[in-house]
Amino acid sequence: MIETASFQARARTVDHLGREQIADTPTAISELWKNSFDAYARSVSLEIYDGASPVAALLDDGHGMSKTEFIEKWLVIGTESKISGTPVPVEDRDGLPVRPKLGQKGIGRLSCANLGPLLLLVTKRRSSPFLAAILDWRLFENPFLNFSDIAVPHLELGDLSELWPILPGMIEALRSNVTGEGKDAARGQRVKAAWSAMDELHEAQARERGETPGQRPSLAILDALKTPAFSSRHLSTWTVAEGASVHGTAMLVGDINYDLIVQIHKPDGDATAKAARDKFFETLSSFVDPFVDPANASTIAKRPDFTYQVRSWIGDKPSQVVGLDKQFDRRMLDGMEHIIDGAVDANGVFRGRIKAFGVWQDGIVTIEPPLDVRLSRRPDSELGVFHVYIAAMEFARLNTTLPPAEFTRYEELAERYSGFMIFRDGLRVLPYGRTDNDFFEIEYRRSKHAGREFWNHRQMFGRIAITRDGNPNLKDKAGREGLLDNRAAKSLKQVVSHILQATARRYFGSDSSIRQENLPEIRAGNKGKKAAEERKKLQVRHGRKFRTMLKEQGVAVPALRRELDNFVVRMAISDEDDVLEAQKALESFRDRAADLKLPAKPRDLSGNLAERYIAYRDDMQAVQAALTDVATSLEREVERLNPKDPRALLLQQAERHGAQIRGRIQGWKRKIDALQKSEFDRLSKLYSERNKEYAAASTPVIARFDRGEIDYPTARRELDELKERHVDENSQVFEPYVAALENLSESIDLEHLASFGSDENRELRTELDRLNSLAQLGIAVEIAGHEMQDYEEMIGGGIRALPPEVAETRAVRDIAFGYEGLTDQLRFLTPLRLAGMRLQRWIAGAEIHEYLAKFFKLQLARGGVNLEATTAFSEMRTFDQPSRLMPVFINLVNNSIYWLGSRPAEDRRIILDIVGGDVVVSDNGPGVPPEDQESLFTLFFTRKSVGGRGVGLYLCKANLAAGGHRIRYVASPEGMPLSGANFAITFKGALQNGE
Repeated sequence: MIETASFQARARTVDHLGREQIADTPTAISELWKNSFDAYARSVSLEIYDGASPVAALLDDGHGMSKTEFIEKWLVIGTESKISGTPVPVEDRDGLPVRPKLGQKGIGRLSCANLGPLLLLVTKRRSSPFLAAILDWRLFENPFLNFSDIAVPHLELGDLSELWPILPGMIEALRSNVTGEGKDAARGQRVKAAWSAMDELHEAQARERGETPGQRPSLAILDALKTPAFSSRHLSTWTVAEGASVHGTAMLVGDINYDLIVQIHKPDGDATAKAARDKFFETLSSFVDPFVDPANASTIAKRPDFTYQVRSWIGDKPSQVVGLDKQFDRRMLDGMEHIIDGAVDANGVFRGRIKAFGVWQDGIVTIEPPLDVRLSRRPDSELGVFHVYIAAMEFARLNTTLPPAEFTRYEELAERYSGFMIFRDGLRVLPYGRTDNDFFEIEYRRSKHAGREFWNHRQMFGRIAITRDGNPNLKDKAGREGLLDNRAAKSLKQVVSHILQATARRYFGSDSSIRQENLPEIRAGNKGKKAAEERKKLQVRHGRKFRTMLKEQGVAVPALRRELDNFVVRMAISDEDDVLEAQKALESFRDRAADLKLPAKPRDLSGNLAERYIAYRDDMQAVQAALTDVATSLEREVERLNPKDPRALLLQQAERHGAQIRGRIQGWKRKIDALQKSEFDRLSKLYSERNKEYAAASTPVIARFDRGEIDYPTARRELDELKERHVDENSQVFEPYVAALENLSESIDLEHLASFGSDENRELRTELDRLNSLAQLGIAVEIAGHEMQDYEEMIGGGIRALPPEVAETRAVRDIAFGYEGLTDQLRFLTPLRLAGMRLQRWIAGAEIHEYLAKFFKLQLARGGVNLEATTAFSEMRTFDQPSRLMPVFINLVNNSIYWLGSRPAEDRRIILDIVGGDVVVSDNGPGVPPEDQESLFTLFFTRKSVGGRGVGLYLCKANLAAGGHRIRYVASPEGMPLSGANFAITFKGALQNGE
């Protein structure tokens, strides 16, 4: 006889599907945030509170749950709600567009057990009462309990304040899952028996291990439930509790795990705690795709309307751990020297743009898939279309095209945000991008040939952007530890790996012809920059030495001058002994004067220092003149006396000179000996430190290998990278020292090199001073703007309060007209102010034209100038900050109005148009002479006879460059709207023809 039987599940199944399936704490948080995303939350936060028993609160403003949904969906494992395709009602979307469901298996909420065993769930659906439920996940660790025997206490609340008085009763009801108390006697017996068996199993297992049994599992749960850890403090930042939202869900977790506790308590010197914090930040810092270009958002790579943060609370003071304001974004990476930006179609063909060594390659680059990879087009296994963005930098400073400050900034960014990630519908897919994941075998290939393969997780920023609809076969594993290893995932790995290999060998790696052609020039340039920096250091030291000596010699030289004057007055020569004494005195004065000479004068002396130097120079010239007079007088006296033995006098003079020279040499020798000893001691210490540094850095790598955290290839690769870095650092320390000694051995004057190019440096400093003055002027204007707004309100109120008979007079009408003009200017200047938020948005050409027409209303009318905009310009749109773009057009139009003054009043025109994809500001004025065109965008260059500062066009170029745009002057009027001055602007990511 055929019989049938059904599967049965114990309560422990929940533990298997939840806590044991999730890889780590950050992954669990990621799963819960994705549930909030599926619930159409706009924001989600994890608040970690200190206290005797720390609590974590996961809060969102999603649509929440009713009691029915909690029972029929939240408490049902593997619910169909994630895969049924049932559309979310419009009222639940809260004005948001339809979102793809990120959850696939209906078990994501079980990951909450990873954060801590005790859960208090509070949820609120629009137009429904609050629902509260409490649960201890440790109940599901008992293999002897049935699902049906675990009761989850819950109730509806009219107001959130009702929760706290009733919470003890809910906890008592939760305890019945261990004690067996309740109305159902049969259930009570089963529960007691299950926990008795669990306790016995616990003790038997301890005895088998030769250990003393610890606290029984049943007692551990009951003890934990004696004192509830939750309070209203833990819901204080929830938008529903604040009254800012009428729907949302809060999950309060008690007895939180180690990874959450170390976000609050950060013990010094605890490497384990630091590693936990680093992994926490690394995993959650880029939860939302930061690589989306807001000016060119594609259908694949989108940035959802979803914010997140993690904060730790000590008392009432929060500290942000993770959040959007702690994250980098795409625009921070646009300046990197190597970039790949494009899409891969359904056939595996990459098409996009590539930047190598700071230069964008011409046209669209195409990379075909590997010849030995066959991509499936079957619906159940095809890969689909995806987007690729990667930005990287050179690993060595000597090879980079970046300025030193930018290189350092990107190095710091790489420390926290580097990695190659995957995002689905704008949210992170784990564990891709973490240092312990090498899905695309980047580090594996690098271990074989680091130079040729180029890419390195630690110095690249990038991601693959996929979608659930466009890549339905790229599915997550149950534990969220990566994609299912199906044909689509294998195809993704092969295609992306091929793109990385192909770009490395064509553009970036050691086999690339571009690298081979550009690297020698780049290295030479960087060596020149380093030499300039070293020269600057020497110049600074020289200036400091000069100022110190000037201060000392400025006192000593006048004193020497007085002594010399007194000697001249007293000098009397009557015999050869007097001649000998006078020669000795003269030589002494000459030696002292030589000791009082200054090093070469810096060329930028000014103010008090220049005055002191002039005084020193005058005194020194007087001393030299006096010494010359004394020597001349002495020679005359010697001739008059006609010494009997002049040879003896010469021998004595030569002996004195030799003694003086030997004395000076001995003085230099003492200084050199002291410096050499000091340098010898410093270098000996440096040798010792540098010898130990590699050993100190390599020991942790060996220790991680011994613990089984990394495999042999990874350890070998990390040791190779450590060696390369230390060799590079040591060469930068010791090679310049050796070179300096070699220069000294060849009598090369480093002091002279330090002063070389000082004229150019002085010009640069002057330019910097002008820029500072310009910045101060801008700040002053902004402050004045704040004040003028207040005065504007006062004046307006006063005019409006005047009696009618006064308000109608001619004088008051003139005042009111002038007041209205000032008010208009203030209003139009508001977008140009520095203060406040720098918001980016789409700006249409029609908006720019309207803005300019109103801003220059009076000037256009007075000058008889016609400001026109073509249809193409009006329909053009660009994505940027209004405060950055509007000043550009104001400057250009203002210049046109000025120069149109030379034309007849009846024919003065300015046209805003689109030519060849560029925005053109064109006028029919005199244009710019050829000899001035190269200097147009130079700071302080102007040909205006009245009111010109030479700042406007310089700022136009700087403002546009900050947004990735370019401006140029079109020399030939051919093809331009008008024959005068024509300025063309190339907007990055601009949309035209009403796109």
